[in-house]
Amino acid sequence: MRHSSGDVHDWGVRRAVNTLSAFAFIYVAIETLAGLLGAKVVVPALFPHASKAQINGPLGDWTVATSVVLALLFALISQWPVIVGQERHGQDQVQWVTARRFSLLALIIALACFFLSQLVAGVANSGLTAVLSSTGLHPPSAPGDGGMETPIMLFYGILLGPFAEELVFRGVIMNGLRRFGRVFAIITSSLLFGFMHGSLVQGLFGFISGLVLGYLAMEYGLIWSLLVHMLNNAFSSGLLAKYMPLAPEVVRIGLGFLMILVLLIGVIGLLFKIRTLRDYCRSNRAPKGIYASWRAPWFLLFCLACLLMALSEFVPGLA
Repeated sequence: MRHSSGDVHDWGVRRAVNTLSAFAFIYVAIETLAGLLGAKVVVPALFPHASKAQINGPLGDWTVATSVVLALLFALISQWPVIVGQERHGQDQVQWVTARRFSLLALIIALACFFLSQLVAGVANSGLTAVLSSTGLHPPSAPGDGGMETPIMLFYGILLGPFAEELVFRGVIMNGLRRFGRVFAIITSSLLFGFMHGSLVQGLFGFISGLVLGYLAMEYGLIWSLLVHMLNNAFSSGLLAKYMPLAPEVVRIGLGFLMILVLLIGVIGLLFKIRTLRDYCRSNRAPKGIYASWRAPWFLLFCLACLLMALSEFVPGLA
């Protein structure tokens, strides 16, 4: 069904995008400012004799995790009725599980999409590195850079981070836009998720992977997008690379073969699902003129602030 731009205005989509973008802005601001204050003020004050390596290492890891916890508390407190399904109208509440069954094939295809997203972002990173090699600017980091060697960073990367990001961007924001069109909600939340990374390369990966996670959360429920997000972070955490050499040769060969087989099945399954996904986009396309809501002030401010953070990584001494 097509709608006029007047209908779009009556629906209040611009107000919804503006409100949810403001929510995302405050969430990211709390996380960023808490991290900066913790690293520059709180940690040096509590541990005056700590070395720079300690501040940037174990103590810094705790600062990162704490900043996410504080931002997550803001999200939980401000959006509690939506999160637990007590919202008065029920149209924006978080869908933890839908009636649609999540299959093993869907999981394999989703993991393959994550791999392809990393591949695209890696190619983009290589291209930027080549372009910037003759300038005074340094290239951005590729997705997956920055290890998870310590237990607190493993907890952050595999559990805390995915839970916070899924709850905020797929749970609250995407479901808050669901009534204006599923495709519109998935794309808008993915854009905000990509910009949130504050990096051109990781932002590209975040946007593409956000589309995958958004579809999973929309059609199967937030539980399943969270599971896939955690699995992807676990695979990219470096744990396999660290402990694989310790395993017997037959285990290494078998696991390598299994991973290749899963990737192959996922890619083939995705190719067979292309037509289905195209039909999904066509049947759930947004009403005419609805994307004009991206001109909402808080949406533009959020994207601009994150873009400035992304550009700062090219300048030595700022990133």
